[in-house]
Amino acid sequence: MDSLSIVIIVVSLLLAFLFKFVLLKRIREWIDQDLLRSLSSGNPDLLRQLKELDTQLRTEGVSRAERHKQLEAKANTLN
Repeated sequence: MDSLSIVIIVVSLLLAFLFKFVLLKRIREWIDQDLLRSLSSGNPDLLRQLKELDTQLRTEGVSRAERHKQLEAKANTLN
């Protein structure tokens, strides 16, 4: 293999990994937003409160699974 082929392969692999990580991050964001919308049941005030709680939990570094549990608990207490 010549050096150009190796460069093309390396660049392709790097771009594939980058695309994978960006896509996974987007999918996680979509899942989180979908969870917030479904927990709010169309109530805009509840949606706002859940988004605020989600933002607060993210800044505190709470894991995603624990955030989802706390958001569900908050939605159940407010309904």
